[in-house]
Amino acid sequence: MTSIFAALTFLALLFNQSVQAESYAFITNQLEDTVSVIDTAKLQAIKTINVNGKPVGVAVNDVQKQIFISKGEGGVAVIDRQSLAVVDDIILKDAASVGITVNHQGNRLFVADWYENTVDVFDTRTLEKLRTLKVGKSPSGMAVSADDRWLYVANRMDDTISQIDLKTLRTRNTTKVGLHPFGIAVTASGDKIFTANVESDDVTVLEPGHLKRVANIKIGARPYAAALAQNDKFLFVTNQDDNTVSVIDTDAFKQIALIEVGENPEGISTHPDDRHVYVSNWFDGSVTVIDSIGFKVVKTIKTGDGSRGFGKFFTQQ
Repeated sequence: MTSIFAALTFLALLFNQSVQAESYAFITNQLEDTVSVIDTAKLQAIKTINVNGKPVGVAVNDVQKQIFISKGEGGVAVIDRQSLAVVDDIILKDAASVGITVNHQGNRLFVADWYENTVDVFDTRTLEKLRTLKVGKSPSGMAVSADDRWLYVANRMDDTISQIDLKTLRTRNTTKVGLHPFGIAVTASGDKIFTANVESDDVTVLEPGHLKRVANIKIGARPYAAALAQNDKFLFVTNQDDNTVSVIDTDAFKQIALIEVGENPEGISTHPDDRHVYVSNWFDGSVTVIDSIGFKVVKTIKTGDGSRGFGKFFTQQ
């Protein structure tokens, strides 16, 4: 029995090392118009890609081998996963593109326009715009459910979340949450939606049926973005003004740990190993790596000026 356990442990270790070796993180550096590429096996930035237009958000499409970067001055840069170079641009005039995400099939790209209060839908293969959806004021964070049925949009200035049916491309529900929601995370089962509310210093928990609010969790100062880890057991939330990350037990709906990171943490995403959580620090120009087993900081990686990394920024090589 002991030998079987040892063998399984060894295989799990090999799998974890393999995932680490094959993964990259893409971090937008808004103040210097670049994107840092982090090799997660080496735990260091291996390349800097120039992206003009104040890069903000990141969406990875492993199906089409694309990395999409939203730009605060409008539009989206398309980076090829293999060459690590910008290969195309989506031009959106008079737009402020912030939130960005792709569906799990990899055929649809969603881009939020902060000024126009819309979400543009694109075909990822042709980069053709398919539809423009009206949402609430100043849409920011977005997330797609694992079954590709729902798109959730945080409308910051409305203090609401929109639930969009991706079969009909119509809004099904709009629900009030905390003050100025920005980041969104959705469990793999789709049974819980979490919003980080910047001005009310809390996280709202909703269920998908009618976007019913089921909990409100007080955390640190100016929570910005959120990421799930450990089979969705824990939610990690960046607190901008506290220079911390709150850890929330997603069953008990309470904060169980507080981790010090760099100055003004913003974007956060979980590595494909479901264990390591990466946090981009705006004022430090760095990324903090957290081990979600033990809630300990294991590494700080230098990136660029104004590191933001808003979105799910991991891909595999």
